[in-house]
Amino acid sequence: QSSGINAEYGDNYPQFKKFSGTVSKHVAIVGELSRIVQDHNLLEVSETEQLMTTQASHSEVQQKISSLLRNPKVREMEILRLVLLYCICYEGQSGHNPRQFIEAMRNRGVSEAKCKLATSIMNYGGKAVRGGQLFGEETKIAMTKKYFKGLQGVENIYTQHKPYMIDLLQQLQLGRLKESDFPWHGGSPQRVGEIIIFVIGGITYEEIKSVHEWNISNPGNKVTLGSTCVHNCRSFLEVVSSN
Repeated sequence: QSSGINAEYGDNYPQFKKFSGTVSKHVAIVGELSRIVQDHNLLEVSETEQLMTTQASHSEVQQKISSLLRNPKVREMEILRLVLLYCICYEGQSGHNPRQFIEAMRNRGVSEAKCKLATSIMNYGGKAVRGGQLFGEETKIAMTKKYFKGLQGVENIYTQHKPYMIDLLQQLQLGRLKESDFPWHGGSPQRVGEIIIFVIGGITYEEIKSVHEWNISNPGNKVTLGSTCVHNCRSFLEVVSSN
């Protein structure tokens, strides 16, 4: 019996060694990611971003951004992203004052070209030029959802935001898309089973993930998503700065 066990171990050892190496690599990668998150306060940065995109308390967000701007551990790209999000998320609200944050960026040594992106982002995607309610601003449905979310809490504060694309899919599923924004051809709009979305100018990884989750939870609505490119923060800001 002992020799049989040894023989079986010998046969399985190469596979065991392969799996052991895979696990070691996985642990090393996760450990390095955890270090980066901790060293640069990325959880707090992410939480603040989520609060802004879900229209949390203006004063609370201002305090969090001010605190992160003073924190030397937070990297320049995260600082820039926070300030730009603040510019467009709270535009038009009482007390909206991005200048204080732009000046704080200058004091941290952020280049003037990057500081000027605050103006560029407003010209590119401010309320005066964008269509629809990107952040669910001022709609009764959005206010009701926000109220009940406040009562129930959220499962994960780092994944609160849902892309505007998902709101459009929900409206399409219910046959409630506005004809003025999304004209149709051939009679009255009806509920559809197969949907093709193509975005000129780029989509995000979050949108890809959200559409994938939509397809899983809505088997009766197959959504095919395409675009001219997939953006991350850096590539998107290159587009903003070039306009």
